[in-house]
Amino acid sequence: MKIVLISWLMIVVNLWSPSSIEETVIARDKELNQLISSHRTKEAALIYADDFVLTTSSGKTKSKQDMLNDISSPDVVLEINETTQVKVRVIENTAVLTGILQQKGTYKRNAFDVKLYVTDTWVKVNSNWVLLAGHATVINTK
Repeated sequence: MKIVLISWLMIVVNLWSPSSIEETVIARDKELNQLISSHRTKEAALIYADDFVLTTSSGKTKSKQDMLNDISSPDVVLEINETTQVKVRVIENTAVLTGILQQKGTYKRNAFDVKLYVTDTWVKVNSNWVLLAGHATVINTK
């Protein structure tokens, strides 16, 4: 009985450890990147918090609805939409993801290939991690 209880407690502790939270947030980020690339707006809407805000490298802000409009646009075709060099920092029900986002594709048939430093704030709401805020800065390669 003691072995079963100890094993169960170890499983529960591992499920809520910071590393599993980090892995969950990284998985949500990858899922969102895939949904964006495949124009799956309805599914992406579930990942963004209702009051989501993105601050772009030009200083403009975008709301959840702005993001969903961009995702649904046939003018944007992404070959690559991937975040690398990812780090996640966790405090209670808040996680901050940083990394380098590469987006390569076309906008209205004009090619682009951009890398951005990104900082995303994720919060846990009713057992789901949702994206509350983001910031992106273009990496100048010149």
